[in-house]
Amino acid sequence: MQSRSSPALPAGRAYAGQASVASDRELRAVVLTTFFPNSGDPHRTVFVRNLVEAMSRRCAIDVVAPVPLRPWRIGRRSVPASEVDRGIRLLHPQFLSVPGLQWLSGCSYFVATLGVLRRLRRTIGPFVLHAHCAYPDAVGAALAAKLLRLPLVVTVHGSDINIVARKLLLRGQIRWALRSAAQVVAVSATLADRVAALTGRVERIACVPCAGHNPAVFRPRERADARAALRLPAHAKVAIYVGQLVPVKGVDVLIRAWGILAGHPARAAARLVVVGAGGEREALMQLAIREGVEARVAFVGVLPQAEVADWLAAADVLCLASRSEGMPNVIVEALASGVPVVASSVGGIPEIVADGRNGILVPPGDPERLAAALVEALTTTWDRGVVCASVAHLTWERLAERNVQLLRRVATEATHARAA
Repeated sequence: MQSRSSPALPAGRAYAGQASVASDRELRAVVLTTFFPNSGDPHRTVFVRNLVEAMSRRCAIDVVAPVPLRPWRIGRRSVPASEVDRGIRLLHPQFLSVPGLQWLSGCSYFVATLGVLRRLRRTIGPFVLHAHCAYPDAVGAALAAKLLRLPLVVTVHGSDINIVARKLLLRGQIRWALRSAAQVVAVSATLADRVAALTGRVERIACVPCAGHNPAVFRPRERADARAALRLPAHAKVAIYVGQLVPVKGVDVLIRAWGILAGHPARAAARLVVVGAGGEREALMQLAIREGVEARVAFVGVLPQAEVADWLAAADVLCLASRSEGMPNVIVEALASGVPVVASSVGGIPEIVADGRNGILVPPGDPERLAAALVEALTTTWDRGVVCASVAHLTWERLAERNVQLLRRVATEATHARAA
């Protein structure tokens, strides 16, 4: 055994047990993004909502969260035109999204959101437009910001730059939109470098993580109690994956690695829990059968964050075998829970996971190396205090303050420019 040592919410509202924060009522922001949960898809990219909710305690925020409209669904709505979520007003214009014509989505997004943004400009006055995701969000936002003379901030998250921006018909649109922004926020230093290479400029690119946690939800807990509540064997080793079941996440690599572990003592009675949904679910279940591990792999579907926290509390290790990443939020949540991480050394992951201190890094796409790392992680006695402390600074409250400071600077510069 090894050992390693709409106003949004009223000003001043805070989580239970947390201090109230000062609110800058002079700053108004409108978040524009498809990366936001709604009543039709309540588990969609909840990390953006967590960040916006914390920001709303510091400034006035409205959210415009467009929903894609397929041609065969014209005239029908999957979500209401507006709703309120945790005291934040959400507006849901529909933009036309045609399969095979993705290069038109930025313009469609602009057309769908322009009227909403114009009405907000008229009713609430000047605001900073904050778009999350480079496409189609940033492209549509940049067109609207030019027309309405609004300062624009764009946060890029990973696949929008690592994958989408490589497409020939989208690369130029994304480059123009990012160059049009007053500020680009990259969620990792690696992503910031890629934005600089894409746009040809290094100024006005900030690195601010968008992966955080709520310490009231994700915290070290008694593993035995968590396993008893979930009816898991008390002494079995448990690895967990949380995320979408899509090719880029490398869940197929993880299942192959789990098959390699079949004869290892660390694998005896071990369980792999897969939390999430996506188009690869059936294929992954079939792969587990072919690998002979279907009895030791549980697909539990999409879960709310409180239940994800329960499963993390019961786990010995989180595994993320991604082929490409930005800054995955679940890694922060796992580490905050005192759970070490085995993950691919891609994107911003090495900026969070210190090999040997709070986890183990492996090359992407290599099931044998991943299997060896899982054996090491499952037979190591980790210092849970050290693991948890490694992300103590990545709370939503601290990340919200950094984002609001950035928006405040952009708003001040825009005010001075208008007065000049």
